[in-house]
Amino acid sequence: MSNRKITTMKALVLQAAILFFCAQVSFAQTYGDDKDSDVDNAQKIDNVQGLFSLIGINNQANSRNSTLQGNSVFIRQIGSLNKVAISVDTQASEIKLTQNGSFNQTNLDYTANTAYADLVQNGNYNSIVDYVNDSQADVSLELVQDGDNITFERFGVNNLTKSLKFKQTEASPTIIVRSYN
Repeated sequence: MSNRKITTMKALVLQAAILFFCAQVSFAQTYGDDKDSDVDNAQKIDNVQGLFSLIGINNQANSRNSTLQGNSVFIRQIGSLNKVAISVDTQASEIKLTQNGSFNQTNLDYTANTAYADLVQNGNYNSIVDYVNDSQADVSLELVQDGDNITFERFGVNNLTKSLKFKQTEASPTIIVRSYN
């Protein structure tokens, strides 16, 4: 065969392959009507809450927020070189922190309606950062860190993340929650 016939055959095979793949993609696409989008969104929220509970995170509203009066902070440190920085601008708050170990750090910065936190760090080199800037929110965080080199960070809150309760271990050494409306 001549080079011209080979080139023509290669071009024909290439065109056939492109047509075949494009035809597959166009037949694979479907269109669905969005009439039930409100129901789908509600199911998605339920699925997210179910997913949270499967991994040990409880995000049900905390009844403690409704009973808070005044602002109080309780800190218990057993170990060396633990650091705490707490800034609270709320109508009422209760912050409880226990650090059992060394080199643990906790930074809390709350601007909210009410804030409740019950935090325990058992181990060394653990870190908690909780930043909330929503003056209408009633926020709650109940967190136990068991192990070493565990990090938790929450930046912002929404309806799903304004109240969290869970136990964090070395099996999940880093949890970062970013919530924006």
